[in-house]
Amino acid sequence: MARFLACSDIHNDVIAVRQLRAREANDYDAVIVAGDIGSGRPDEVFDILRSFECPVLYVFGNWDRRLERNRNFGADCHHLHLTPFSIGGLSLVGESIDGIDPDWEASLAAAAADRALACQAHLAEERAKLRTIIAAQAPERTIVVSHYRLTKTKTFLPGVPLFLFGHIHRFEDVTYRGQRFVNVSALNKKVMVSRKGERVKPGGYRYLNDGSYVVISHSEHAGFTVEPRRFDPDFSGWERIDGIFHSSATEVE
Repeated sequence: MARFLACSDIHNDVIAVRQLRAREANDYDAVIVAGDIGSGRPDEVFDILRSFECPVLYVFGNWDRRLERNRNFGADCHHLHLTPFSIGGLSLVGESIDGIDPDWEASLAAAAADRALACQAHLAEERAKLRTIIAAQAPERTIVVSHYRLTKTKTFLPGVPLFLFGHIHRFEDVTYRGQRFVNVSALNKKVMVSRKGERVKPGGYRYLNDGSYVVISHSEHAGFTVEPRRFDPDFSGWERIDGIFHSSATEVE
């Protein structure tokens, strides 16, 4: 049996990572982060995640453009970008995005007149590398981690049973053409609120973090099982404010 704690879309929210740590014990074989750690406070985030006393496996997302590809977050932290990591007879490998790859930056600089074509060419090259890496091992025992959901996987990554991703900020667990796609949700998901019966004054907005994550288990007999878990904050006494987000709002303790 292998157990993984997986999340995404932390968005620099160290408090949310502390909340996650307070809810979960040290009984996982790895922590997986499917991108959008945030370029603002990554060292604090990884300091907390390392306290799970297991490998921390991650890819970068669109919030991570200022993080260096080879930045060292600690001996137990492993960037999965085109780099497989083995746990419990499974291989985890990933794809990072958005400017953390020096080759990516060079290709954009060389083709400033047509960035779209440069992006397509670079993506095709990265996908070819990923396919070669997975084909050289056991695809049927591989988990692929990315920030965006990968497409056309039946063609370029046949045999891979499980894909983990984030970005969309909601839990999904969908099987398509024999391959399973799990959105591991958003650890940071701010819901704007005001006290019931009170008129909101300027500067008086608050929020509750309705973040979520997943627990993934694997055994030879049962295969993969996925359990979504939510912070599930107490909204009693609060009114949701839809369609509004104030970056200056403070979290309800």
